[in-house]
Amino acid sequence: MLPITLNLEKVPFCMEASVELDLPEDEGALAALLSRANGGETEAQYLMGAFYEREAERKIAYIRDQIPSGSPNLRAPLNIFERDNRGIAQDEWNEARLWYEKASKGGHADALYALSCIYSQGLGMRAHLEKGRALLAEAAERGSLLAQYDLGMLYFHGYGMSDETTGYIKQNYEEAVRWLHMAAAQGDALALYYLGVCAEAGNGTEKSAEKAFSLYRASAERDCLWAKTALGRCYEEGIGTEKDLEQAILRYERAADDGDADAAEALERLGIE
Repeated sequence: MLPITLNLEKVPFCMEASVELDLPEDEGALAALLSRANGGETEAQYLMGAFYEREAERKIAYIRDQIPSGSPNLRAPLNIFERDNRGIAQDEWNEARLWYEKASKGGHADALYALSCIYSQGLGMRAHLEKGRALLAEAAERGSLLAQYDLGMLYFHGYGMSDETTGYIKQNYEEAVRWLHMAAAQGDALALYYLGVCAEAGNGTEKSAEKAFSLYRASAERDCLWAKTALGRCYEEGIGTEKDLEQAILRYERAADDGDADAAEALERLGIE
């Protein structure tokens, strides 16, 4: 059992994952970035990969918008596109992969994470789950918040039906807690929420309603929708805190206003319109 030792007062509110990348929008900016990347600047190489990834997504979206839909006679091209769209932007995905590989050799953690997604999801290529998982683990070890969270969730849920499944990962709550702990320390709201889930159930860590409540509250403060609902449930049922129906309703209302169906059902159950 792994202890959850986060000092929630020191967990940051500004999260790495929320930072929007400054990617070039014109030829001049692209040329300047390319010059830096060719000069060996690791961050520029990562941004070149992100640029081509964005171009791949834009190309796929553009072509999708050109396919007529709405008539049964026109569904075939749309169905084919949905099945095979990864190959449509193969050149762009290949460029993204090559730049991410260059940045990864320089130790860029987020480039490793992006590369793991390309291999795992088969973006512009055949999927290679085992290589994708290996890259994900390396990215997590190097400090990528997104990789730490994804790896934690793979262990939280498990992946595949048996050890014969490609990329199989056995459910392991202790490993989930370990990686989620790292992501939460960097301020990831969802990682904080799932650590709360583990603490409440005693999965992979000591069972503690008080710690679960604290983690849900920290996650809710960082705008995690599920944590807002969980916090309402804690106040309603007295999980880790005193029962407080007024606070429960307040938390449920905040979550319901943001679109959470479970929170809306809780309000309906409590007779709140």
